[in-house]
Amino acid sequence: MKKALKAVAFAILLFTTGITAKAQSDTTDLMPSSKIYLPDYDNKAFHFGFLLAFNEMTFALKTVNDYQSIALPADSWPCGPYNIQNTQCLYVQNIEPLLTSGFTLGITSNIRLGSHFNLRFIPSMSFGERRLHYSIGIQDLEGSISTKELTKNIHSVFVELPINLKYRILRHNNVSPYLMGGINPKIDLASLKRSIGYDSNWIEFIDNFVTKRFDCATEFGVGLDLYTKWVKLGIEVKISEGLLDVVRAPAFIYTAPIDRLRNRMFQVSVLVE
Repeated sequence: MKKALKAVAFAILLFTTGITAKAQSDTTDLMPSSKIYLPDYDNKAFHFGFLLAFNEMTFALKTVNDYQSIALPADSWPCGPYNIQNTQCLYVQNIEPLLTSGFTLGITSNIRLGSHFNLRFIPSMSFGERRLHYSIGIQDLEGSISTKELTKNIHSVFVELPINLKYRILRHNNVSPYLMGGINPKIDLASLKRSIGYDSNWIEFIDNFVTKRFDCATEFGVGLDLYTKWVKLGIEVKISEGLLDVVRAPAFIYTAPIDRLRNRMFQVSVLVE
């Protein structure tokens, strides 16, 4: 899916480049004014609307050096499928972030700054989860190592407050390509939710991967504005890269190989104004 989103973004970028070149070189091929929809739309100071989006959430992961050789205590995986009494130590052999699908809902507000620039504020809620897949080596007292696979699901409900600067390229008929970029402060309402488990001695422990609640991301994307008789539709592809390390606290074997963990999200949006 990551490759597919990149391909869509690249296709839109090529399309916008082609439209711009055509608009600049062939101004005589304009459609009759009766077929130019919403001709004064971009001259208005304010616009409002809503956003519906499909997203793919994951992590940008930086591991500690040579983490595969770090021997962890036998009790560092309380819910693991192994006999702790017969275990000498544990190893994280591999850790890999996975893409998972979700959706986003938002309200758009747009302020005209000039003929080409707009300022956008799009308070949104994004629903989804991130996943980390682990391969864990279990070394018994005799020195033999067996491998178990584990996927940790980190559920998220983000309240996002993105502020974007939108650069609109020259409108051609009823199509206007654009570039956008900005910052996105966000709060994960599900980040402090804890799943309680019990070990073999019925001692309570936290079984999930707890991340920090607040993050701030940079965003960049491309899109097309399509003008119709009644509304303007926007189709947009963007990538959001978190700036902060979101590992909240050591969590048994799950955080042992992690040096830095940042949020990452790909999003395809439809904006209606």
